[in-house]
Amino acid sequence: MITNQDAEPIQPSNRGQVDPTQPVQQIDAAEAERFADLKKQSEMQESESGEVEEGMISPEELQRQIRENLFKNGFNKAMEKAREISKELKQG
Repeated sequence: MITNQDAEPIQPSNRGQVDPTQPVQQIDAAEAERFADLKKQSEMQESESGEVEEGMISPEELQRQIRENLFKNGFNKAMEKAREISKELKQG
């Protein structure tokens, strides 16, 4: 028999609920300041290492240039081949 009632009652669940958390330990102002300074130093080092030196190019720029040159070389070879085919057709 088909009804709109569930065959088994739905069990309440705590699934998906997160228990409240407490900090492991209190952080004092001096420790927070030291952490902030270390974070600033780390960010400065990353920005300095990310800068490209004079006369050097970035890996992204190098990849772009290689891709562009490969396209140009392939295009030039195709044009040369087309000229050869055109000459052969005219000659014969």
